[in-house]
Amino acid sequence: MLAPLGAAALLLATALVTGSPTAVADSGLHVSGATVDGRAEPLGVDAARPLLGWKLDAPSRNAMQSAYQVLVATSAERLAHDQGNVWDSGKRRSDESVGVPYGGQRLSPRTRYHWKVRVWDEHGRASAWSAPSSWETALRAPEDWEGARWIGPSDPQAGAPLLRKEFSLDKEVAGARAYVAGLGFHELRLNGAKVGDRVLAPANTPYDRRVLYDTYDVTKALRKGGNTVGLWLGHGYGENFSRYGFRWNGRRQAIALLDVTFTDGTRRHLTTDPSWKWSIGPITADDLYDGESYDARKEQDGWDESGFDDRSWEGVSMVDAPRGALRSNTMPPVRVTDTLRARKVTELRPGTYVYDFGQNIAGWARLSAKGEAGTRITLRTAEELNADGTLDAATNRDAAATDTFTLAGTGRRETYEPRFTYHGFRYLEVTGFPGTAGLGDVRARVVHADVPSTGAFSSSSEVLNRIWHNNRWSVLNNSMSTPTDTPVRDERTPPAMDVQAYRDAATREFGMGSFYTKYLRDLPPGTALPSDDVKAQYPDMAGGQVTLAWPLYEQYRDRSALETAYPDMKRFVNRNAEEVPGLIWPADKGFGDWCPPDHGPEANDGMGSPTAGDCFSEVSLVNTALSYQQAEATAKAAGVLGHRQDARHFESLAGRIKDAFNARFLNEAGDTYGSGRQVTSILPLAFGLVPADRVDDVGDQLARTIVEHDGGHLDTGIFGTRYLVDALARTGRIDLAMTMLRQRTYPGFGFQLANGATTTWEQWLYRSSMETHDHAMFAGINASFYTVLAGIRPTEPGYRDIAVEPRIPDSLDQVSAAQETVRGRVASSWKKTRGTLRLTVTIPANSRAVVRVPLTDEDHRVQAPTEARKTQVTDQAVSYRVGSGTWTFTVQAHRR
Repeated sequence: MLAPLGAAALLLATALVTGSPTAVADSGLHVSGATVDGRAEPLGVDAARPLLGWKLDAPSRNAMQSAYQVLVATSAERLAHDQGNVWDSGKRRSDESVGVPYGGQRLSPRTRYHWKVRVWDEHGRASAWSAPSSWETALRAPEDWEGARWIGPSDPQAGAPLLRKEFSLDKEVAGARAYVAGLGFHELRLNGAKVGDRVLAPANTPYDRRVLYDTYDVTKALRKGGNTVGLWLGHGYGENFSRYGFRWNGRRQAIALLDVTFTDGTRRHLTTDPSWKWSIGPITADDLYDGESYDARKEQDGWDESGFDDRSWEGVSMVDAPRGALRSNTMPPVRVTDTLRARKVTELRPGTYVYDFGQNIAGWARLSAKGEAGTRITLRTAEELNADGTLDAATNRDAAATDTFTLAGTGRRETYEPRFTYHGFRYLEVTGFPGTAGLGDVRARVVHADVPSTGAFSSSSEVLNRIWHNNRWSVLNNSMSTPTDTPVRDERTPPAMDVQAYRDAATREFGMGSFYTKYLRDLPPGTALPSDDVKAQYPDMAGGQVTLAWPLYEQYRDRSALETAYPDMKRFVNRNAEEVPGLIWPADKGFGDWCPPDHGPEANDGMGSPTAGDCFSEVSLVNTALSYQQAEATAKAAGVLGHRQDARHFESLAGRIKDAFNARFLNEAGDTYGSGRQVTSILPLAFGLVPADRVDDVGDQLARTIVEHDGGHLDTGIFGTRYLVDALARTGRIDLAMTMLRQRTYPGFGFQLANGATTTWEQWLYRSSMETHDHAMFAGINASFYTVLAGIRPTEPGYRDIAVEPRIPDSLDQVSAAQETVRGRVASSWKKTRGTLRLTVTIPANSRAVVRVPLTDEDHRVQAPTEARKTQVTDQAVSYRVGSGTWTFTVQAHRR
């Protein structure tokens, strides 16, 4: 008979049976950053098989995952006891840590699931379990709303109505969720306070197809006893809202479900129904373009608290549901992400002040003032100033961009900021302010989708750093609940062509996965405009979503988004191949390299005002080149999704487009394309359309065109600018690209900087008949700062495999860039000092890379870490294969 086991021995024996991490030596791998469909601890998950992900940290180099185990449970207690009663994946041999599909039993709606994961390293050693995490499922079917009905004010013309309902809870609350959609906009309130920090909710969608509801955790806002829920509704989408956007045309209306779980496990539901009441509120007008008017004298203090006297309030009306189906909002919420102090305030005349916030933003102003009842303060915004210091509102076009605040006269300071509008501005004019306005009386509130920052860049060139900074601001200012063309004038609509030009930059600068996934549902591949417009068929417009779907998979490994988009990708590319004669797009079907510089006499060295029609450029060549890129993207998607026949078909189609492109546009000398303008060679070089034996000739002629014809300035629109650095780097002329970017005279980014730009402009001109100074369409060049100057590129989707191949301009001394990828931080920095180049690279755990160390001279010596494995040596570089960790390579050059 065996002797009794001691506690330690018993623990070890148990571990050997159960597979607990204590059964083997600790791997040193640490699991963190758990996500579900790209979000941490998400509410309202609507996928039937959510995609799970995690990141790994390790103290040593070359750390890899060889297997994982996921547990999913219905309670935190079960999970703590390692009971995956919903799903126990078992030990699965895989290095995948991103986009791992949930594989358990069918998920129930409106349910919280708890999960954790552990991994094994390359030596078979297990990690500890990750910290417990969770997700909650969405409402899936109409019956999940527990009978909630759409309600609204009995007067369809009511401005921004207040809706309320009192109720009592007789037990202690353990958890509570509110599911709310209010159109055009809503603000949810409970017991006297706003719930959460979302603004401009719900997200804008094609309302005839989808209406998004938001999910709120309201556990802490509820209490045993009396409670009151309030809904404040705004319209926002006025009658003049652009037909190219998604406009809510219906009345102000809402639907809500409050789901309460008590400490004894029982539940109660409160819904919108005929028992709610409504009244007018202090917002007397609201419009996204024109602004908001707020009369504090009409405030009803305590309207969202219990005990309020609502006997004068009216009963709500039941209203028809929108045509679109209710779906959970899974994109990052729009929030106030920053508050800026004014850098300067100027009194133009008595009672009129202009504030300069030093940065062009999307958002609104928050003002505090004390004065007599009825005092009306007007706040008007603009991007620029006239020479006399007054607002230059030309870029607002027909957007009034004006908010008004009427004081209640409480004897105290009163504070106001809008709820149901926003503006694009740097400058704010305040008129009617009681007394003397100071810097502290006004703040600027920065508003956009709260996408996480994932990119960082710096260099020894202040001009490049400012270009990068301005482009980031433009992307953020135009990331609301959809991408927008501008936050300034009377548009603010989804710009399919713009996104196509800057998507690669956006997905490196920010965590755009769920943001762009939502956008692809709004405008699937092959559509570009909400209205039925033939322009939607063009590669430069609707084709953008085709090529957007692939980068989403490449950056975030979101297979479900690719699967959803693929049928439309396939349909669009096939249709164009069938309908376009000879695969060459006609010159009158599309926009081409939209908005290159104007060189006519009316341009006035960049300060003139040509018409918008001047923006069309090289339509046939650009659209044909883009159609090649779209066929390639569809071929890659087909390969990933296992459609082998489709993959071969689209690869063949891309080859035929390439042949047709060269037959039509490559000149007899074989050194340039089409008209010879910059973009005509930039796109073929960047896309790989140029025959291999002609790359040097095309590169030489492009350089001559830039230097001799264009004086070292860029002459490109949105697509030519996006791929400028890529094309010149491919032909060994990265320094020429740097010269072009740093030009201080028209046209170029330096010209914008010289004229005070803090965001990128719609055109290279300061002023035109179509111009705002906050467009993201030229921001795409930021991608090259990461992929070319720092050299960071994924060679396997999701950054499992990475290439780090920096290009080193003579004119730069230092570059540093980092990306927080789905697998962790990837960084590349280099610095030149006294004939020495030092390159430092960081690769996250569970990834590997090939580092191409550039050689700086004919005679050189490369010092590399002993664990870095040399794989290739050429006259230009030495390549090394490395795993995770930080690696430093030094190149010592010796001139003969």
